[in-house]
Amino acid sequence: MKNTKQDRLKAELERAREKAAEWQAKVRDLEKQVREQENMEILREVRAIAASPEELRGLLDALRAAKEPPKPKDDKEVNGI
Repeated sequence: MKNTKQDRLKAELERAREKAAEWQAKVRDLEKQVREQENMEILREVRAIAASPEELRGLLDALRAAKEPPKPKDDKEVNGI
């Protein structure tokens, strides 16, 4: 009888671990659903643009270039050498 509290705690711990696993699976599923919805929205927007694939590629390249941080100048350019 002395282990009954310990047994109850172990059983509760196991239930908590099972619940945690269920919630983690739910989180992964919801993250997947959000990502799919974001991708569908992107596809709808891209398809709505009347442009050739080459034009879209150029637009995306320009957007990427605008987001890149400026490249550091080498020592010769900085020091005027």
